[in-house]
Amino acid sequence: MQFGHRLRRKLLAVLLVVAVLAMVSVACGSDERTSSGITTAQDPITDTTIATRPAPVEETTTTIEADEPTAEDPPAHIRSVEVSILESFPPQVSVEIEGDHPTPCHETFTEVTEDGSDYTVMVWSVAPEPGSACAQVIEPFEVVVPIGNGFEPGDYTVTVNGATHPFSI
Repeated sequence: MQFGHRLRRKLLAVLLVVAVLAMVSVACGSDERTSSGITTAQDPITDTTIATRPAPVEETTTTIEADEPTAEDPPAHIRSVEVSILESFPPQVSVEIEGDHPTPCHETFTEVTEDGSDYTVMVWSVAPEPGSACAQVIEPFEVVVPIGNGFEPGDYTVTVNGATHPFSI
């Protein structure tokens, strides 16, 4: 009886090895092709039916920055403007602006100009590249724009997208 037990163990071991080899063969694939029921091995050097590999994709890094606005870029919709005067010497002034862009893909672009005691801040909603897919929902934004330091005591105005806001130091 011991002879039959050993034979069964050897048979199970052989079957296990065959099963593992079959799984490895299927998992690794094969260079053989079947045509009309006949299986032939292809020579990779002389076989001209093998497709060529595509050229490797070059890695590129894209930095997204708001470009200068164009004629198509509208001024941003402004909800609120708050002039902040920092308690420093010399005084520093910044403008806190809240508004809305037409889509989440629009970016904020600001420009500050000075004419004596009058400051003008323009805020634009710069549109994404044409053809970009973007959700069509209003996107709130907040931006703090420094307008200068070293202010002398006096009266000033800051105009944000046409709306004037006076302040005094």
